[in-house]
Amino acid sequence: MSEERKWAGKTHGTPWMHKALIGMFKVLPLELMYLIMALVIPFYMIFYRPGYTSIYHYLRRRQGWGSVRSFFGCYANHFLFGTALLDRFASYAGRRFRTDMHNFNLFTDLTAQPEGFLMYTTHIGNPEITGYMLRSDGKRMNVITFPGEKSSIRTWRENMLGPNNIRLISADDDMSWLFTLNAALADGEIVNIHADRSFGSPKTLEVSLLGAPAHLPLGPFSLAAMRNLPVLASFSLKAGIRKYNIFIYRLDTPEMAVMSREDRQQALANAYAQLLEDVLHKHPLQWYNFYEFWN
Repeated sequence: MSEERKWAGKTHGTPWMHKALIGMFKVLPLELMYLIMALVIPFYMIFYRPGYTSIYHYLRRRQGWGSVRSFFGCYANHFLFGTALLDRFASYAGRRFRTDMHNFNLFTDLTAQPEGFLMYTTHIGNPEITGYMLRSDGKRMNVITFPGEKSSIRTWRENMLGPNNIRLISADDDMSWLFTLNAALADGEIVNIHADRSFGSPKTLEVSLLGAPAHLPLGPFSLAAMRNLPVLASFSLKAGIRKYNIFIYRLDTPEMAVMSREDRQQALANAYAQLLEDVLHKHPLQWYNFYEFWN
């Protein structure tokens, strides 16, 4: 991946800034925090040009918007991304959001089975909100996280997700997390992993997304194909100041069971890309990959 397309995988801010933000959410209304953020966004767009230009290209080239609409769409995209981040910290401060679950039976049906399964998430909407709502007393969910996450944020996430029988596994460079992941699946647990960004491996699968070639990380699809596991995809999309819609879809089909491993992983990647495309057509401004995603 070229340097201009590489995603850093880092969390901005310092622990004391994060702690101060959580303290503010305990006394200030969410709407006021949104307003303050709205005033800061133009400066962020000016001083962080790679994020702005990548979203502008996405809206112009992939969504087919005009130049003026794409410019204002960049601001709206940054605003929605900011609200997603603020909602995370609001959750750490004890705030709760209303969620409407769609196709939740797909999740409960698989949790009732003895076998493990995979859940794919992507950088659309606010996937962390899903973890606060999905709970399985019978199966532990293992969430793969990037090692660039600040330790303070990881601690708050663990405090929030732990009661929901969710364990965070950091994708460290020594690759030891792969053994933990495989052991979890062998024990019939759930593995939740982002399927749109690579965890350090250069291996990818090419798919068609919004009319152009794109590359998805091989790992999540290879894992499902190798073990022939069921796969769910989830999306948490902002629908209001204190509301999210959570959608769950099943990706695998009976035909995939008789395919070769290579064909099965490509079929899963193609199905996931088609699902991403459908979601992005309906919610174009909630795409939060702030680098040049397409070739």
